[in-house]
Amino acid sequence: MGAAGNTSPVVSLRTASNTARSLCAFGPIKRILRVTFMTVADPTSKASILIEALPYIKRFHHQYVVVKLSGHGIEDPHILDQFLLDLVWLEQVGVRPILVHGGGSSINKAMQAAGLEPRFSGGRRVTDAATMEVVQREVERINTHLVNRLCDLGGAAIGLVPSRHRVVCAERSDPALGLVGTPISIDRERVLRYASRGLIPVVPPLSIDKSDEILNTNADDIALVVAKGMMAAKLVFCSNVPGVCRDPSDPTTRISSLTPDEVRSLVEQNVIQGGMIPKLESCLAALSFGVGKIHIIDAAVPHSLLLEIFTREGVGTELVSQRVASGSSLGKDTSHEQQ
Repeated sequence: MGAAGNTSPVVSLRTASNTARSLCAFGPIKRILRVTFMTVADPTSKASILIEALPYIKRFHHQYVVVKLSGHGIEDPHILDQFLLDLVWLEQVGVRPILVHGGGSSINKAMQAAGLEPRFSGGRRVTDAATMEVVQREVERINTHLVNRLCDLGGAAIGLVPSRHRVVCAERSDPALGLVGTPISIDRERVLRYASRGLIPVVPPLSIDKSDEILNTNADDIALVVAKGMMAAKLVFCSNVPGVCRDPSDPTTRISSLTPDEVRSLVEQNVIQGGMIPKLESCLAALSFGVGKIHIIDAAVPHSLLLEIFTREGVGTELVSQRVASGSSLGKDTSHEQQ
């Protein structure tokens, strides 16, 4: 297993007819507003929530927002449904979201069930043929589940698994890692075609090389290549951390906005350490590629994706090319968001 089979486009989604879907198009919007307004007693405050979101909705109409969801968010059904509902909401107000997902600990569990011992080198999974078979099967299961849940929540989605869709192209990484790829490009036209039809592309942590071999691939790396290829207005990393904090043990020390120079300074001061360093280095590379803005948010915060994109203060950490001039009406930094 591993080599791609039929690579012809196959739309794998469960959705109603266009007419039926149009009749329930505002279902996810109503659901989010109902939950939000239940906690707001003052009618004027309820209206202000909508008014605050309006300029962002206008700004990001038909803009691509790439969202990477880590395994932590996938494994909790409550967190997952809130997050996926945010994606459906984005699509139905005119934003074009693309979801990239990880594999989570379920891959390790599936390997152990198959009698295989997970092995890692430099933070990457060593992937032989037997491991690849388990990885591909488990990742495709997760991908199908995400597509189905998006449809259940009122949206429409397509799973871009490489056994059916040649979207993320890669080269072999270190031979010592086995069947592991480094993503180099995407089929932009294919993604555009699906997104323009109102489908949310769901991209797994798998890629395909020039010999049609399917490769295990880091989801963060895929998200960066997709964001670059789609010239995304935003790239959002949703994990189990609230963003960049001056004290990682204290979420109240979260830093709302950072520039590349500020990131490098915090690394030198040992404020940013460990696994956050390569993640932020990748984020800075994405900024240099032309991605409008990068965000790091906690998927466990209810509707954190909408709060980060559509409110002035946000709930995570944003990375921007440079600090916005004071007086912006849209909060945080808006100087490098695509128009």
